[in-house]
Order: sequence, then C-alpha cells, then structure tokens
Amino acid sequence: MLKSERIKTILQMVNTQKFVTVDELAQSMQVSDMTIRRDLNELHKANKILRVHGGAQLLSDQSLIEKSYKQKREIHNKEKDEVAKRACNLIHENDSIFVGPGTTLELMVANLKVKKLRIITNSLPVFEAAKNNMNDYDLIMVGGAYRRISGAFLGALANNELKTMSFSIGFVGVNGIKDSAMTTANLEEGQTEGIGLDHSQLKFVVADYTKLDHSDFHQFYDLRNVDGLITNHEIAPELEKQYSQFTTIYK
Repeated sequence: MLKSERIKTILQMVNTQKFVTVDELAQSMQVSDMTIRRDLNELHKANKILRVHGGAQLLSDQSLIEKSYKQKREIHNKEKDEVAKRACNLIHENDSIFVGPGTTLELMVANLKVKKLRIITNSLPVFEAAKNNMNDYDLIMVGGAYRRISGAFLGALANNELKTMSFSIGFVGVNGIKDSAMTTANLEEGQTEGIGLDHSQLKFVVADYTKLDHSDFHQFYDLRNVDGLITNHEIAPELEKQYSQFTTIYK
C-alpha cells in the first residue's frame, strides 16, 4: 500500500473510531508496526491526530474534557519516564526544589537518587511519590484549595505560602507549549505554578514531545523566562530549532 493511501486510511479510521491502536492499523493495512508508528508520528507533528501510547486518537477529543491525573498516568508512559529521569540529573545534594503538579513530575521524584534534599510541592500525588521514595527527604506540602482533577492545592493560601519561600530549582509541567506560551487547563493552578517558578533560582519546564506545538486554556508562563525545557531525545529537528530560540533544550 502506498504511503498516501495509508495516511488516508489512518485518518478515516481515527475519525470513525476516535481511538485506534498501532496493532489494529498494522493488521488492517498489512504493514509493520514500525511503519505505522512513523506514519502516526508524522500525522501528529502535522497536527492531524493526537499520538498517544499504543496508538492515536481524534485530535478534537483532547481539548473537550481535561484528563485527571489518574488518566494521565496511563498515557505516554515511556516518553514521560525518559523526561523524568533526565530531570533528575539536574538535581544535586542539599537542593531545595519546588515541584508542581504533573504525572511526569511524580515520576521524577520517584526516581530521585540524591540522599539529601528538600522538596516543596502543592501536588498531593507528587508528595505521595516523594514520601514513598527510599530516601528520607525533607518534605513540605503547600496547602490551599484542593483541585481534585489534578490533585493540586492552589489559590490564595497556596500562593501566599509559596511567596515566603525560595528554591534552588523549580520544576513545572504543562498541558501544552505553543511558541513561547506555557499553558495549562486552569487559571488558578497556573498562577500557583508561576509563583513557584518566580521564587526559584533555576527554572525548568518538563514536557514530553507530545506537548509541544499544542496549547491549552491558560498561558501561565513564558518559555523565554525559564532556564530550560526538558523533553525527549526524539523531538523533531524543526521543533527543537523552534523552541531553542526561546530557551535551552535538554533532551
């Protein structure tokens, strides 16, 4: 089957079923999984589908309903794990780090190997992951209004508490990055993350490559004001060139 015919068939199946797996597509067109993955990655970069772990889904579905942190744990696990481990390499003994909400950041604190560290977070899942780390870290949980879908504490109480602190490094996640705009689904959650970054000596955003060239409801920070974007080694060359004009790329 010609590539143009495969692309047309993939788009038809995604539009009809809303979600299709790599296996389904490969069997339907009698080609290898690797060929389908290349096609899906190309369509994702062209903003025609949403590439997810194991397959693809209808692009229009991604922005209709915000996924909970439990749902996000089930997608892009390989990509998130790579980014999380790369972020760990930027943390040193005796650092005080602010960690915002996000499933990649949960993985980051779970994988930390340094022995002495102070971790400050407004995310209950991140706090739990840090608590379960084999190292006995100094943990500070920032309180506030609880946002159940993301597991984050936010609002005036959280913001005022963070404003009294300073951090060696700040790490935040995003729902999407479009040009220099770092975006998330909730305005108050974004404000709290922004304050955490403002009070950090070094500022990093962690985002697997599927978050790049996409945006969500609220822009909470400018990529030009962070010290680095931590992402996957398989970031497309054109995207790496685009985002490297705003900040340093760690891949």
